Amino acid sequence: MWQRLRNSIRSARSYQDMSPDLSVRRQINQQLRQQRPALALTAWCRQYGYHSQEQRRRLIFLYRCLQRYSGLDFSRVRPSDRLVEDLQFPLVCWFDWSMRLCTEILQQFDVDISDDFCEADYETVGELLAFVESRLSPVRI
Repeated sequence: MWQRLRNSIRSARSYQDMSPDLSVRRQINQQLRQQRPALALTAWCRQYGYHSQEQRRRLIFLYRCLQRYSGLDFSRVRPSDRLVEDLQFPLVCWFDWSMRLCTEILQQFDVDISDDFCEADYETVGELLAFVESRLSPVRI
């Protein structure tokens, strides 16, 4: 009986460590609202330099994924925003957001990026999206 109680307490602590910090998320969303206007999806895609229909389709998919994982208003996120310093991704996302992204990309585009993807390799949102776009773009010879 005591072992079950200890396991429950440990599970609750682990869950708290792995779940998003909602107060940090609210704070960042508030800062974003105060600092910059929201962009429509087409304007947001232009900010990232994605012009073709296929590029926009992939970017919108990533926009929706990252917004869902982070809880941040991605219409106010810009390519130069730093994932850790500015957006606090490790704190505002579930611990497994990068694994979920790899899984969703595999399901949506039939491309496995999991061997090459490490969220710590990318400082900015733009760098992260450029990496994913490079993996999803057809190879041109």
